[in-house]
Amino acid sequence: MGGHEVQEVLAQYDLGRVVEARVFPRGSSKSPKVRLRTLDGVFILKRCAPGQDDPDRIALRHRIVNAMQEHGCPIAAIVPTRDDGTYVRRGSRLYELFRFVEGRRYRKNARQARSSGYEMARMHDQFMQWDGPSPQGSGYHGLPGVEEALLQLPDRLCPDDPHRRRGIDTICRSLAALFGEAHGHIERLGYASSPRTIVHGDWHPGNLLYDDDDVVAILDFDSIRHEPRVLDVANGMLQFTMQIGAPEDIGHWPEALDLSLLESMRLGYDDGTFEPLEPNEVAMLPWLMIEALVVESIAPIAARGRFGSIPGDRFLRHIERQIGWIRPRIDELVSRLR
Repeated sequence: MGGHEVQEVLAQYDLGRVVEARVFPRGSSKSPKVRLRTLDGVFILKRCAPGQDDPDRIALRHRIVNAMQEHGCPIAAIVPTRDDGTYVRRGSRLYELFRFVEGRRYRKNARQARSSGYEMARMHDQFMQWDGPSPQGSGYHGLPGVEEALLQLPDRLCPDDPHRRRGIDTICRSLAALFGEAHGHIERLGYASSPRTIVHGDWHPGNLLYDDDDVVAILDFDSIRHEPRVLDVANGMLQFTMQIGAPEDIGHWPEALDLSLLESMRLGYDDGTFEPLEPNEVAMLPWLMIEALVVESIAPIAARGRFGSIPGDRFLRHIERQIGWIRPRIDELVSRLR
């Protein structure tokens, strides 16, 4: 964001004199942020990303986040504008201002994983009986066109290399079959009738801040929606227990999930909820992890041929290895999570 842009937006707030303004290079580059230090404290100004800038959805999201704050959930407080709005419009762009929360990142220990599960459960419980409008959207389960997209990836990734294309085609067909199998199991386990609530939708370590082992802020509610809570639980467990290394060394990343962290997050969820996960929800969790691994991988690879800085074919091989670790351990994982 440019200096003139920041000044025009801040004119809509009562912040006092700005002492320092610096680019805050975290999160998506599509949603640039500036860290502001003023006489009244420290704040983060965020420009909403394209596709996340619908005014009605932002207003609903802010209503939900404010309800979480009133309930005592750890969030970065939304700063109201001078006219008591919760965002600023400048041309076609929308902006949000939050109080900055000082905190540390996830260090992959059991207490932090447990704290993560606890706060997720508190959020889910709070909105089980939500009587306001619900944010629309759908997660990774039942997402249409996934298997078709997988089968198109080989031609996109290597249209001029038949030998390499055959190798990627084998991986994509394997992933499509595993995705279809997972989908069938989840439906048979009663997904359609499982408890629904407002979920975070993007529960991963980058969206939580810690003070020692306690969560002090849940960040980034852009993906909230109303759907079965088990999707949030499964994706959160996956994100908090995957073992990731350096991008250039993906061939040596461990395929296994960290089972001690998995159990800790499950215990934390139990601590935080008045509505324990039902047996069929627990049975869905490993299958939903398989779905999440496939869906979260193919969109960026189809768009750019890469997952972040990792070539698409190498990342797909890792996903196949990781699902290859989960699939034969379904019963063991469900037993541990029960």
